[in-house]
Amino acid sequence: MSSDKLVAAKKAVEMVDDGDIIGVGSGSTVSLFIEQIANSGKRITAVPTSLDTVNRLAEKGIETTSLSHVKKLRLTVDGADQVDFKLKLIKGGGGAFTKEKIVAYSSEEFVVIVDNSKLVRKLGVSCPVPLEFVFDAYPLIQNTAEKRFGATLNLRGGAGKLPPLISDNGLVLGDLTFKEGVNRPEALEDELNAIPGVLENGLFTKHKNVTLIVGDAGSPKIYQNEIKA
Repeated sequence: MSSDKLVAAKKAVEMVDDGDIIGVGSGSTVSLFIEQIANSGKRITAVPTSLDTVNRLAEKGIETTSLSHVKKLRLTVDGADQVDFKLKLIKGGGGAFTKEKIVAYSSEEFVVIVDNSKLVRKLGVSCPVPLEFVFDAYPLIQNTAEKRFGATLNLRGGAGKLPPLISDNGLVLGDLTFKEGVNRPEALEDELNAIPGVLENGLFTKHKNVTLIVGDAGSPKIYQNEIKA
């Protein structure tokens, strides 16, 4: 699948103009995009979504800035853990979804780069929905998730570390597992954030201008706002 990710990353580079200020997400596919944009010779300024992305951009000599200086971006390039046919996403396997969402929702266009394995008919099947929250709210969130949504909340751990895993924002990361997937992703995004103590969740359903690039060994497939079966 790494070759398919590379195909998607290269196509995303074509959508970037020299001199652009863009949002740059996190994860393995975005790492390929960063490498390809550096090799392209295009000069960009990036708004990074995680400390890991900051470091990867610095390694390639790509200048960075922040939303406090830019406020609105022409586009953001990021990956996803799952994408449904209406181009609604689950993101956050790497734990940076709060900043990823802020940057994506601050962009005129949200360019999502994936391989075919990330496409699903229903979100949340075999993929949890990440949450970032205040640790003291864990029992409240756990009980609310079970009673209201029939979901199970587990604290996230790290390699060789006991949970909870702490985010770049200094809060706790957890994962919500839904037995039969997510039935109403747009409503659920709002409902999860309404629980006291929750900062953000990994459902991305609100952007009105999503372009999905699916890597393929032959040629990338591009979809805007939906996939027609």
